[in-house]
Amino acid sequence: MIALTFAAFAVVFLRAWQQQNVIHGLYWWAAGTSYWIALADAALVLGVVAKGFPAVPFIGTGGALGVVSAMYLHRRMKR
Repeated sequence: MIALTFAAFAVVFLRAWQQQNVIHGLYWWAAGTSYWIALADAALVLGVVAKGFPAVPFIGTGGALGVVSAMYLHRRMKR
């Protein structure tokens, strides 16, 4: 289940990072991030198929940590 937490972290982190790239007009970063999102999405879906609903708390935790981390790091890098 820890792998699902990391996969959810990656998916949400990358999506939030992507949103920041779009907002700030960082075209190359936005294009490159799309491929990492595809990889993370595939890993998360495969994990959910294998584990089912008991994985929900782990996915939620990974997502919460991912979005906060992306927001913090992107703003810190923009300074």
